[in-house]
Formats: sequence, C-alpha cells, structure tokens
Amino acid sequence: MKESVELMPETKQCPICSLDLPLTEYGICRARKDGRNLYCKSCIRKKVSESRKAFKAYKSVRHQYVLEKLDHENGPGPRRQGVMRQVSKMTPVERVREAIRNGAKTQRDIAQGTKLGKDEIGEALANLLLWTREVRTEMVDNNRQYFINAPAELEEVESRPTPQVPPRKRDVPSSFSAVEDLMPGKKPEGAERPPGWVAA
Repeated sequence: MKESVELMPETKQCPICSLDLPLTEYGICRARKDGRNLYCKSCIRKKVSESRKAFKAYKSVRHQYVLEKLDHENGPGPRRQGVMRQVSKMTPVERVREAIRNGAKTQRDIAQGTKLGKDEIGEALANLLLWTREVRTEMVDNNRQYFINAPAELEEVESRPTPQVPPRKRDVPSSFSAVEDLMPGKKPEGAERPPGWVAA
C-alpha cells in the first residue's frame, strides 16, 4: 500500500482579485490550514487604506455636524475657540476654564463638558480660584456655581489687601526638630533652654 503524500500548491487564488498568485504574495496566518491569509497582500493593503479614508471622512462629517449644532444652539456668530482647538492638547485647567466660559456653572456641568475626573476638576478649579483668580464662585440656591471674572473684577480682587498673619509666639517652636527633648544631643547639656512648653 502506497502512502499518499499531499503536495502543497505553489499558487493560490485570491477571492477579491481572482488572480492565481504565488504563496509569497500572501501573509502568514497560522489559523488557516495552508498557513497563509485568505487574501493577497495587495488586496489587504487596498482594503485597509479604504477603511482609513472612510473613517477620516466620517470624523470630518461628525466634526462639521458638531459645529453646526453649536451654531444652531448659540446662534450665528464666531465659533468658540474651545471647539476649534483640539481638546486632547488642552491642559485640565484650560478645559475647565473653557467649559465655564461656554456656560457650565456647576461641577457636574464642568465634568460633562470636559470629560475629566473629579480630582482633576478640583485641582483645576483650585488653580483658577486661588492662584490665577480667573474664576469666582457663588452659592446660588444652595448650589456652588462658578463664573469667569471680568478684567475689572480681576483687578479689584488683586488690589485687595492680603490678610496679615499674626507673628508666631516666641515660645512655640516652628517644628518638632526645634524641641530639644525630642531631639537629644542637638544642644550641649550646659546650654540654657529658653522658657516655653516642653513636649510630654
């Protein structure tokens, strides 16, 4: 009895272009019986480039739709800078500032407009409220709301005198390292201690 040896064909037909091509024109696919892709490399390249073009066209149409929807909601006029800029390149502070400028009043509105987490929004608001003072906050109907400071309001806030912190008492150490009982060996034993409190 003779054993039948199956010889692998040296060519394969691509179902898309219907051409008989050598096996080197097909990519490797271990899941298939013959170990090669179903489609030839040129057909796969063409398919991938067409899908990329279709996705790019979809994104541009979607962007245009968003801009038209904003124009419809806000009325005709110049488009807002936040829409024109790519959101991914903006810092969290810029996103929060832009959201407040676009009408977001509460933290929930800001979260919906910026897609940021609570911690990032909190840090950005702290920066805008305390350091740059571009934003002010008010309690309206038991809800905290945020508003952009106008340039005149910003100058008024900056011109206010800063509250004076009372000077530190002499007998209170500035840190635990100043307490001699907690840090033995820091001062010679013969040195006099200033009057004051001692750590228990």
